[in-house]
Amino acid sequence: MKKLSLILALICVLVMSVPFSAFAEGKDYVVDNADIIYDESEEQLEMKYKALSEAIGMDVVVVTTNTLDGKTPEAYADDYYDYNGYADDGCLFLVSMEDRDWHVSTKGYAITCITDYGIEVIESECVENLSNGNYTIAFNKFANIVEQFYNEAKTNKPFDTNNKYTNEYGETVGTKATGENLKGVAISLIVMLIIAFVVIAGVKKSYKPVQFNRSAGNYLVDGSLKVNQSYEHFLYSNVTKTAKSDSSSGGSSTHTSSSGSTHGGGGGKF
Repeated sequence: MKKLSLILALICVLVMSVPFSAFAEGKDYVVDNADIIYDESEEQLEMKYKALSEAIGMDVVVVTTNTLDGKTPEAYADDYYDYNGYADDGCLFLVSMEDRDWHVSTKGYAITCITDYGIEVIESECVENLSNGNYTIAFNKFANIVEQFYNEAKTNKPFDTNNKYTNEYGETVGTKATGENLKGVAISLIVMLIIAFVVIAGVKKSYKPVQFNRSAGNYLVDGSLKVNQSYEHFLYSNVTKTAKSDSSSGGSSTHTSSSGSTHGGGGGKF
């Protein structure tokens, strides 16, 4: 009996010595509530995101949903991160199938790592895959981007407008005109040229040059025109040159969530 009591006491001591966090480590890093990821891929993503989160000390999370429960994508992403036990530093990639919204919420050091420019990179690298239904590819790319952005911020400075990110093909990503944007610019230029041509043609048609009438008399009275013979000499000019500053300051835009926490991020449609 004494041995049993001793064993029970020992078990109690061991249980009490284990940190509470070990029991609270039940958070998921890939939450597929919309059921858009194959089970096998979801397990692989969960392991990848958990390992990445532990390696960089920031929680990196993916959440999919069929409804935003009346919230904006920004509010839903912020609240999910804030109220589900995630770390003070981290980011969440939300995909909502309700109206095909995506949003990235950043918090703590993730705000420094993933700037507004970083959101552009995520959009450029991931959103097309979301549109095509390649969700696993999109989420794998997101994890890779977060890791690269974190490492760059730690070892150098954050990827931003003055430190561009280069993708796996050696292409600079973000803040550049895409094919769609170039197409829009080209169309705008063509429309402007057509309008200019129409306006010039109309003005030219209505223009009537003044004809010299030789039959008219000489209207200039002799001695009425006198020219002042004084001259002003242009000696020199004083030009002040000011260095042009970059209007794009970079960094991250922030806002306050319902929990009172500061978040960055951004999103759109897919």
